[in-house]
Amino acid sequence: MESAKLKNIVLTILIVTNILLLGLVAVRRVESRQHRRQALDNAVALLAQRGIDLPVDALPDGDFPAPMAVERDPQWELETFTHLLGEGTTLTQRGLVSLYTGPLGSAELRENGGFHATLAAGSYPLADGSDRQAHALELLGRLGFSAQVTGQDSRSVTAVQLCPGSDAPVFSCAIRVDYKADGSVTLEGVRLAGRPADDGQRVQALSTPTLLVRFRSGVIDSGDACTAILSATQGYVLTTDANGAGRLTPVLRLETDTNLYTVNALTGELSRAERT
Repeated sequence: MESAKLKNIVLTILIVTNILLLGLVAVRRVESRQHRRQALDNAVALLAQRGIDLPVDALPDGDFPAPMAVERDPQWELETFTHLLGEGTTLTQRGLVSLYTGPLGSAELRENGGFHATLAAGSYPLADGSDRQAHALELLGRLGFSAQVTGQDSRSVTAVQLCPGSDAPVFSCAIRVDYKADGSVTLEGVRLAGRPADDGQRVQALSTPTLLVRFRSGVIDSGDACTAILSATQGYVLTTDANGAGRLTPVLRLETDTNLYTVNALTGELSRAERT
């Protein structure tokens, strides 16, 4: 009897302890969220002092993707271009340029991931009334990656590659798919030359409020002018060395009413960006 009472007391203590711990975790999460919101409000207020409007709700709510390394993978590269150009695709190396030739077309690939591919007329026909964006994304999928459409006109579709695993846009990997009058299709741009992997560096990204303050300082120092930030997007930029080894660095991309910028999420460095 005494043993049963003791057991019930211990269970009650454990239950109460767990409830208290859960409550403490919930309180800390609320406090962290409030602190983060206050920091964002302060950064937005600083921008407003400079005459730059930014709705807090337009800011991404989440952590930045981790830095990644990209090593060139020749076997994977041949497989992906074979998927696009057809079985029997062959590789010819001319200096730093790789030439792929297959029954459905040809492609040139440079060490930095830049490429140009031409698909013969009728290789991938686009039926009248078909969704050109979906067709373009299917072609890019044959090269082994997902993409997000950024624009379209009467003859072309532009897209940006998404990083495998995180689906974060790689802003420097932009591709244009052109539909020619003779039925041929060209694909031109920059793609990741291999599969991204952990780079082994445990570098903590700066907070979004800190990056906004760095943006403000950078705009002032450069003499640029803007009155509003129209959008803020987390993503990557790709840099490559002479051997084709790449690094994906997390950035905050800010579209203003005058220019497009990226802020390095690891260093806070501000750079002008090209529109894709």
